[in-house]
This record gives sequence, structure tokens and C-alpha cells, in this order.
Amino acid sequence: MDNPLLLIIIIPVSLILGLVFVGDISKTVYACPKCGTRFRAKWYKYLLSGHYGEDKVLKCPKCGKKCRCAVSYDQKL
Repeated sequence: MDNPLLLIIIIPVSLILGLVFVGDISKTVYACPKCGTRFRAKWYKYLLSGHYGEDKVLKCPKCGKKCRCAVSYDQKL
């Protein structure tokens, strides 16, 4: 890029948005349709998993099945 000032603005803004995104991911609770276990996905598993609307294809930590997990709107674990 020809303008270093633009990089000085873009990099910090990107880092801040990334931290906000990761913080939001860590608060989302998913429910396994097979065993009913509610769990939070790690940020890297969240980013690498497939999705269907709000549902994510995640591996349940209890039963070990990889399935389409829905968001649990009761955020308490």
C-alpha cells in the first residue's frame, strides 16, 4: 500500500473487531440434538465448522457425535 497511515488505522481496527468477535463466540451456547448436552464451542472450532443459518456443525464434547447443533437461547450452562 502506498499510504502507511491507512495501515496504521486498519490494523488496530481489525484487531479490535477480531477481539469483539471472539468474545461474542465464547458466549454462544449450542445444544447437541443427539444427547441434549449444552456446550460452548472453542473459537477456532467455530470458525472452521460449517453452518446452516444459526446452526453449526460441531462435535459434541459428551457423546462425540458431529452434528448440526442449534443455538440454545438459555445461555446458562
